[in-house]
Amino acid sequence: MYPPAPPTPWSQPPPPAHPGPQAYLVLDVKRHWLSFTLALITPKIVLNGHQMPGRWGRNVIPLPPGQYHLHLHLPYLLPPQIGPADLAIWLQPGTTLELEYRAPVWAFSRGALGPAPQPWNGMGLAIALSAIGVGMLALLLALFVFVTVSLG
Repeated sequence: MYPPAPPTPWSQPPPPAHPGPQAYLVLDVKRHWLSFTLALITPKIVLNGHQMPGRWGRNVIPLPPGQYHLHLHLPYLLPPQIGPADLAIWLQPGTTLELEYRAPVWAFSRGALGPAPQPWNGMGLAIALSAIGVGMLALLLALFVFVTVSLG
């Protein structure tokens, strides 16, 4: 039949694009020592709707340069997410963006995400609830001592 047509630039697949320098996202995921039970939960890191493997401490994630929507939370039963935090980030070629996430001390508070250092959200409420608990224990102890002395 006919000989094959000579290749033309538009009939060939495009050459592979030379990837630019990689960008790095470094996430330091922290919890307060008072929230020691959170160590049993694996943090969830979500970039543009895709879950990435996460852990407590430094997470180094190589990514192509561009804009991302970053979301972190801790999965739980009630509430289903502890400390949700969101941030829009822009990664430049060849750069490293260092961010810190701090899980809240009070489970119903939001997490803190951004450049270090971040605040411990929910700390005031956790201290207030602890103070109320200690006050009630002190009141019960005082009532017990008063009843014991008055009956004895």
